[in-house]
Amino acid sequence: MRVFIITLCLIFIGTACQNQKKTMVDSIVFNAHIITMNDSANEAEVMVIKNGKILDIGDKTLLDKYECPKESMQDLKGQFVYPGLIDAHCHFYGYAKTLLTCNLVGTKSWEDVLNRLDTFVKNNPGTWIQGRGWDQNDWDIKEYPNNDSLNKRFPNTPVILKRIDGHAAICNNKALEIAGIIPEQSASIKILLLSSIKQSEGGEIVLKNGIPTGVLIDHAVDLVQKHVTEPKKEEIIKVLQKAEKECYAYGLTTLADAGLDISECKFLDSISQKKLISIYLYLMVNPTEAGLNYAEKNGIIENDNSFIGSFKLYADGSLGSRGAKMKRDYCDQHKHTGMLMNSAQYYEDFCTRVYNKTKYQVNTHCIGDSANKLILELYGKLMKPNEDRRWRIEHAQIIDPKDFHLFGKYSVIPSVQPTHASSDAPWVKDRICEDRMPGAYAYKTLLKQNGYLPLGTDFPVEYINPFFTFYSAVFRQNANIPNQEAFLTDESLTPLEALKGMTIWAAKACKLEHRKGSLEKGKDADYVVMDKNLLSIKKEEVLKTKVISTYRTGKKVY
Repeated sequence: MRVFIITLCLIFIGTACQNQKKTMVDSIVFNAHIITMNDSANEAEVMVIKNGKILDIGDKTLLDKYECPKESMQDLKGQFVYPGLIDAHCHFYGYAKTLLTCNLVGTKSWEDVLNRLDTFVKNNPGTWIQGRGWDQNDWDIKEYPNNDSLNKRFPNTPVILKRIDGHAAICNNKALEIAGIIPEQSASIKILLLSSIKQSEGGEIVLKNGIPTGVLIDHAVDLVQKHVTEPKKEEIIKVLQKAEKECYAYGLTTLADAGLDISECKFLDSISQKKLISIYLYLMVNPTEAGLNYAEKNGIIENDNSFIGSFKLYADGSLGSRGAKMKRDYCDQHKHTGMLMNSAQYYEDFCTRVYNKTKYQVNTHCIGDSANKLILELYGKLMKPNEDRRWRIEHAQIIDPKDFHLFGKYSVIPSVQPTHASSDAPWVKDRICEDRMPGAYAYKTLLKQNGYLPLGTDFPVEYINPFFTFYSAVFRQNANIPNQEAFLTDESLTPLEALKGMTIWAAKACKLEHRKGSLEKGKDADYVVMDKNLLSIKKEEVLKTKVISTYRTGKKVY
């Protein structure tokens, strides 16, 4: 009798298990190498998605608990899954607008610039001629050009051509006239030069024999730029959608756009809400009175598509244009140390107001060792040791070794772009001399300060491709320069560190680690499928890596 009862119980339990329904979900990823990027960087086999979030993740036993429509079962046949990549510092909005202008990236000479411009103008007539991307450091004659050729070609149409980093431009005389700079009257020019610098500290109108050459540095560029005709909103939306597709094709699902007026931030947020674009945007606000008032009134804005909770300051210019503020003279320009974009008091007043009246981050562009020291010490005056405000230094390119500890002391995040190191490698020693190289592009040293290091591209200053970032961070070489000697290899990152810098560390630097950066329960289902394991990849295979597909909140976007 006892055996009979036990048998009945076993039959009942078995039948109940067979009848137990699986939980219905939206999609299931399985048969994959899922690189979670959680604290232990564990690998999983199955990921379960519902309502745009990761419901569960683990081994193949999860297939017994969940089911989804047959067409949503993603058998990846052993491919590799990573968190959606995050670019911790780029210029998405600016890049999109450059798609309406002449692309001057990769030009090998001033003549090459002019030839591209001729072709562009034939197909794109307009009230202004704009271009971006030239870099005189890539030319045989590594000097700024003058605008004589532009004046001959375009005597009546204003021209502004920005350097690749945006910190310099060359304009024709028509553009200078519109901005109030009158080349025919040298006395007036000298007066205007003084007044312009006073009004927009941190800029230079380059003169030769008292006459502007057409070259403008840093804030002086704004004297012309503010007169440029803006494209219509419909045009901007189209190029934003085009730029978004390009980002998705590289596995990017979140972008930190480094510096926009508050009106531009609200515009991007609004078109995101309307589903006109879907990529997640962390938006840094330009330091205007309107931006400050918005922050003080509204606080941090976070929703499913965007995050508005930081300011972007510029302490100095770039090394390429010799605008970066150095403690000592540039080695290739005697009695020149670069320039601060504003007074030290300006930065103190602004940061104090942000610190006292908002919870916003302050993310400051600092290239030269003098600019870095100034801002680090200013942050330190406001913040207590180990205070988690997550204020950032963007670029942190040249640091005096005596100042590295300030990042850790005040929990200041160094946000770096590895391709800057490999791109600058051919000429940076000429700028700053050998003795300052130990503090240059020192990513491993910077990583040690707080234990994490966000990575970005700074596109369109560099290429969008995040595999270039990985390649430069790990192998310290430029992906576009064959057989380049590896640059300052003691500061290279491991593959795991580089991948963290493009995922979980980037998320943390943007205050988004609660929803992005790793594949864990409850986080956004942003992920990318690739054909290679980046954690054990050989150098020659990195740039051959293929993005198979990209998903944003569980929806396939590439």
